[in-house]
Amino acid sequence: MVRGAWTWLGIALLACALFAVACGTSSEARPPITPFTNEHSPTGTPVSQVQQVAGTPGARLPTPSFENPVRWGYNPREYTNVPDKLPVFRPLTAGYRIETYAAGLQRPTGMVSLPDGRLLVIEQQGEVRLIEDGVLQRDPYYVVDAYFPDSGDVIELGLVGITIDPDFITNRYLYVYYTTANPHRRTVLARISDQGTFATGLREIMSLDADPACCHISGSMRFAPDGTLFVAVGDHQRDADAQDIGTPFGKILRINKDGTVPRDNPFVNTQAADPRVWAFGLRNPFDFAIEPLSGRIFATENGYLGQDAVLEIKKGKNYGWPGYGLAGPLEDMEQPLLFYNEPIGPAGMELYLDAKLELLRGSLLFCQFHRGGALHAVAFDAQGELAGDSIIAPGCTSDVTTGSDGFIYFLDYVGGIVYRIASGARS
Repeated sequence: MVRGAWTWLGIALLACALFAVACGTSSEARPPITPFTNEHSPTGTPVSQVQQVAGTPGARLPTPSFENPVRWGYNPREYTNVPDKLPVFRPLTAGYRIETYAAGLQRPTGMVSLPDGRLLVIEQQGEVRLIEDGVLQRDPYYVVDAYFPDSGDVIELGLVGITIDPDFITNRYLYVYYTTANPHRRTVLARISDQGTFATGLREIMSLDADPACCHISGSMRFAPDGTLFVAVGDHQRDADAQDIGTPFGKILRINKDGTVPRDNPFVNTQAADPRVWAFGLRNPFDFAIEPLSGRIFATENGYLGQDAVLEIKKGKNYGWPGYGLAGPLEDMEQPLLFYNEPIGPAGMELYLDAKLELLRGSLLFCQFHRGGALHAVAFDAQGELAGDSIIAPGCTSDVTTGSDGFIYFLDYVGGIVYRIASGARS
């Protein structure tokens, strides 16, 4: 997240959604995202009101150096001192509601919905918790050997990522991402096997040797339609490594589910490169989403002092962090789709494609950790261009996902609550 205090203002019954997308075919293709129509758009925000990047890198900017870094037109280590426009709030339409689905969690950082309706929520200290029919089960589903120094301050270590294997119905595999101190400080991606009310058989797939003091491990994992696994890896507080394609830090990685490297990765034939690297120059890409038809990938990125963003992640591209020691010309750095001068702490992300909540279909949803939490909904037009960013609910701080029932679930990290956006009769 961004440096600064984490605050909590509470949650009200409001509503809507934000988005992140894919990788698979051409990353230049526009997605077949279902656009909102004028008559029932939950955003209704004119494109002119969407926060755009206030500055385009080019020859007029000084050559970036350690003393004078430049990212997206600003020094990334300073506040831009440019105010953001007030966020647009759009309440849910009649027939939609936000309800408390489950409570009693401790620092929930992520979740995944299983095909049979079970919901797994991970807690930062290392426990995977099982929720069935809205009831949090007393015993942990699984416990990883997580390193989580509870200092009372803001940290981003511990158990922070979980995803489901695309062949889960037959192989019962789940994947978790966490920091551990066993046998030394490192970040691990591992696989566990579902046994119904619990899991067994942890097997490490990937281990990254680093010992950040508090932050920037990221940890989102998403399977692409071709079966490869994308992993968001923060810079682990080693910011210069984000520009070094020979390290995994500050990158989006692409691997096979067994940890091997796909042959069509962009740097697989580049000498001294880490062949797992898909994109680089990132600080803390907290989460991302894949659009299954177009091959577009979208991610949330946390800046240092504000300068948060929503990015479109493209194969082999450089996103400019830390603004010095760049592995290419400044004008070649990729620009963000959405840019926030002030800290919002963009976190979990989901592309909602289900028909159960028809008016939200095609929304890119993401959580905002700071300022009490909020659920954003990003809309796109018929050409796949950005058409609006609005807030539809407060309280979404760490993750958002689509349940097997087609409803939207989101997490309140501070309150330990799972909320659900639903429609129709209450169950």
